[in-house]
Amino acid sequence: MDRTLERFRAINWRFADRDPDALGKLQTGIDQAGKERSLITYSELVRDVEFNLPNVKRSPFKIDVGNWIDFERTVVGDFLGYISLRSYERHGFFASALVVGKMDGSPGWGFYSLLKDLQLIPRLQSERALDIWAEHVAKAHTWYAHHPDRLPSRRNP
Repeated sequence: MDRTLERFRAINWRFADRDPDALGKLQTGIDQAGKERSLITYSELVRDVEFNLPNVKRSPFKIDVGNWIDFERTVVGDFLGYISLRSYERHGFFASALVVGKMDGSPGWGFYSLLKDLQLIPRLQSERALDIWAEHVAKAHTWYAHHPDRLPSRRNP
């Protein structure tokens, strides 16, 4: 069996599987970027998304994209990891690779942390991390180009 998939499936998702509406909106933003063969910033992705999480006291909440707090980064990272699990198990790529920071156009620490959790890199500051990111961006763009009417997060015929 695929060791990466085994590790993915062993992750305890704290937020992403508890709010299907927010999950759907985030997935739609990623899908749109993929169909356009582009990237989307974290801020663009979460803008106007309301998170309604039963295990979070301050729910529902929206993220002030001008003033992110660590907890919000953790929540979004959990959703993005879960989205990547679904796209990886069905189509072999991490959909969250299409989400980047607006300052430098590269993924945030959450993406690299996921790679480390999956034992794909030995540490967060790894040269291999950028290679893996670029590989999954290319795989995602290729998949969307060949499947413009399908969504990687859903089982399709």
